[in-house]
Amino acid sequence: MRRFVFSSILLFIWIMANSQDLRFPSPLSPRTSSYNIQLKLDTDQKKVYAQQKVTFKNPSSDTIWTLPFHMYYNAFKNNKTTFNTGYSAIPRAIPEDEIKNGIWGWIEVKEIKDSKGNSLTFDYVQPDNLNKDDHTVLDVKLVEPVLPYDEVSLDMDWHSQIPKSKARTGYSRDFFFMVQWYPKLGVYEPAGSRFATEGQWNCHQYHPATEYFGEFGVYEVEIDLPSEYLTGGSGFVLNETKEGDRKKVTYLAEDVIDFAWTAHPGFMELKEDWKGVEIKLLIMPEHVCNKERFLQAAKNTLNFFEEEIEKYPYPTLTIVSPPFHGLFSGAMEYPTLVTSPTLCDLPEGIKTTETLTIHELTHQYFMQMIGSNEQEEPWMDEGFTSYYEAKILDKYYPEGVVNFDAMDIKIASKELRRGRFMSTTNPKVNPLSDFGYHFKHGSYGDIVYGKAAVGLMTLEGIVGESTMKKIMKTYFSKWKFKHPCRTDFIDVVHEVVAKNEPKKTVDATKLFLEQLIYGTDICDYSVASINNYVIPEPIGFFENTTECTFPTNDKKDIIQSKVILYRNGEIQVPVEVKIKFNDGTEIMEYWDGISRSIDYSYQEEKEIASVEIDPNLKNPLDYNLINNSYTVEPKPTGIRRWFVSFLTWMESAMVTASSLI
Repeated sequence: MRRFVFSSILLFIWIMANSQDLRFPSPLSPRTSSYNIQLKLDTDQKKVYAQQKVTFKNPSSDTIWTLPFHMYYNAFKNNKTTFNTGYSAIPRAIPEDEIKNGIWGWIEVKEIKDSKGNSLTFDYVQPDNLNKDDHTVLDVKLVEPVLPYDEVSLDMDWHSQIPKSKARTGYSRDFFFMVQWYPKLGVYEPAGSRFATEGQWNCHQYHPATEYFGEFGVYEVEIDLPSEYLTGGSGFVLNETKEGDRKKVTYLAEDVIDFAWTAHPGFMELKEDWKGVEIKLLIMPEHVCNKERFLQAAKNTLNFFEEEIEKYPYPTLTIVSPPFHGLFSGAMEYPTLVTSPTLCDLPEGIKTTETLTIHELTHQYFMQMIGSNEQEEPWMDEGFTSYYEAKILDKYYPEGVVNFDAMDIKIASKELRRGRFMSTTNPKVNPLSDFGYHFKHGSYGDIVYGKAAVGLMTLEGIVGESTMKKIMKTYFSKWKFKHPCRTDFIDVVHEVVAKNEPKKTVDATKLFLEQLIYGTDICDYSVASINNYVIPEPIGFFENTTECTFPTNDKKDIIQSKVILYRNGEIQVPVEVKIKFNDGTEIMEYWDGISRSIDYSYQEEKEIASVEIDPNLKNPLDYNLINNSYTVEPKPTGIRRWFVSFLTWMESAMVTASSLI
């Protein structure tokens, strides 16, 4: 009897442990916009038929009469949409067979009713331009307004034609990757939030060069699809039922800004636990060889942020490695779900799988939990993520993200981040403060990803690693599950630096951020010259014309040494200057970096042998590293002189080139 009771207790504990409610006991976010969606996927016709209830809570004291919705699939409705005519580095040529067969993507709302059963009117608007052929924003007129701090629910009946492999979304054969796929409410910004001087809706058209902006809420999504399809989605599976050859899978995602899902009959699902978080890997059988590369990179990322920022709060994390024919969806981020393509033929020395996984998972912090506007301030999403991507990779993969021992090649992630900016064809094309879709002449990725990441690295060099950690932790703690803008980040930087650093660092930080974010100038410091000469001892007549001073044979020479440095660029950053003498001694000088030139002079019994600006690379924003150092060498003559000069130039060029790969 005792054994039976004990066994019963163990069984009860096991059942309770395995059926625990994954819902959050209390909301993490304001839950301003929430969705309940029931959809049916027609895998033959590539269509979705859906009903959704949207609940919006007015976060302001304003009275609101309209609700705008993103209709992203209409970007693929015709060849005159803003998406298809705007600038993008991604090719968007429409295949001839799709044109001939009328294969376009679209989404259409058939009916909208409020909670009282009133049928609402709606039409397409173009808040960004006058393109009447663009139907990516739907404006819904309310019969009764949403009063201050009140809420409204709308019932929407809609259907869509899934596009074929378009910009992160759509289908390829029997692989479906469903993102930006439903009518999605814009973000209401009360006066005083971000750049709003009065209450306003933020709901841009779909531009090709930018990503997304969404409101925090709860999603309950029921997916009806053929039973042989394996699914993955934001959040966790709440329920799954089968009936005949179809099944219904219901997902619940709380305190997220969007919902993404995928379906494919060829997926394998692998699971692993990280401190109570279930990591799911949806992967093709031919790619299972790389499962540990995915899973270890994921755990490294989660461990890093638990230590540096805050523990990942969601109960699940899904990594999707798409089939080869579905690579259009690869390397993207969505709430609790990311995509990362892979190949089994990838050498261990090339960390592409790890890099993509770490980058996209970092977006769970800077995009998902810190809800910055990716259309208006993409650098606060991609730049922050690229900054942390480099730190995580260089910590857990010190051998380098590109590493071939046999060829003595080792390139760290930080060097790759720097290289992305330094290799741009136009480093002055746009300031970081520009909207993403204002980058009309190239260099979007180089500036938004590269310059922003290198700028944050340079900020860390100015304030120090310890203070930088405090900045980022304070920023995240203050603005998680909210919508900050650049001024909110700048305010946190100034607040933390003022508490932890001397006034010269406070002043340097203010000047640097202003130049980095709002300017287009570059940074470049150089060593202009080194001069060493013997100070002649006094000889001759001085006090009178009767007593002559003669040379002394035993007097040691005093050397006048001088180094001259230039600021060639416009951005002003404080830098360290390492000066080495011919007796092996070194000194480190501090230059605030403001003046156009500066010199350091010494009178001692030794000469300056070499000078190096920023020896610890605290200022990776410096555009030209070749001119950062100078060494005094014996002056060879004839052909030997020119040969040595050529080799020195080649060596410097190769060092710089390695940081640009």
